[in-house]
Amino acid sequence: LDTETTALDPMQAQLVGISFAVKAGEAAYLPLAHRYAGVPPQLTFDETLARLKPWLESARHKKVGQHLKYDRHIFANHGIELRGIQDDTLLESYVLESDKSHDLGNLAERHLGLKSISYDDITGKGAKRISFAEVPIEKAAEYSAEDSDLTLRVHEALAPRLAEEPQLDALYRELELPVAEVLFR
Repeated sequence: LDTETTALDPMQAQLVGISFAVKAGEAAYLPLAHRYAGVPPQLTFDETLARLKPWLESARHKKVGQHLKYDRHIFANHGIELRGIQDDTLLESYVLESDKSHDLGNLAERHLGLKSISYDDITGKGAKRISFAEVPIEKAAEYSAEDSDLTLRVHEALAPRLAEEPQLDALYRELELPVAEVLFR
């Protein structure tokens, strides 16, 4: 699960789209609030979130993401309490390799040998940077679906490593995930 937004600050960011991956190599992007000349029709924002809310708030439906504390804030800004968080690749990485970078691009390269599309590749840099809402849906879909897919693949690479080290797994499950909940609140 991944959200795409207009800003890095979760208190100011507006939700633009959501991507999902349920199987490695298969992901989808749901555009909700792209705004640019010639933008194709999108699903109704409020109605779509209302339909997704039961699944997003379900503890029974497990979710995996990269830095889910951010996504939780984004959903909370829209009255949705993200539940069912099973794993967070940023935290898995932190526990296993605290001395390395934990951003998704570095994780994908290090653990999967894959180079990912960077945020700068699709939004530009500096004064020429555009909001994610202005990114054409086709480019946004490629970027965001890749993020969800790579997150799932990185999780599938890191989870067995954690399981092999009971002390690290306990640190992750009994400290890092609960502390992320506290920090979110």
